[in-house]
Amino acid sequence: MEVNKNTLAQTMAFLLSIPPESNLAKLLKLCLVARYNPESLGKTPLEKTYELIRHPFDLPYWIQEVIQSDEKITPEEWQAFGELNLKQTQDFINTLWQELDDLRL
Repeated sequence: MEVNKNTLAQTMAFLLSIPPESNLAKLLKLCLVARYNPESLGKTPLEKTYELIRHPFDLPYWIQEVIQSDEKITPEEWQAFGELNLKQTQDFINTLWQELDDLRL
C-alpha cells in the first residue's frame, strides 16, 4: 500500500505542475476520459503507453486505438480528441517533449 501512496503522491505532483492549456494537459485529459479496454488490444495500459513513447509520431493512430478499444467512442472522447488540435503531429509532439523538459516538480 505504501508504494501505491508514493506513486499517487508523485502522480498528483506531476499533474499539479502541468499548465492546463498545454499539449501535455490535453493529452492527459484524453487519457482520463478514454474508456480503455486492455482485453480488446491485448495490452495493459502501461504497455499501450510505452508504445506511444517509443513511436510518438504515431499519436493519431494510438489515440484511435485507445478510444475505440471499448468498441464505442463517447462524446467526451471526441471532445478531448478535438481539443488536441492535431494538425501537425510532429509539432504537437515536439511541444509536448519541451513541456515535459520544462516541468518543475
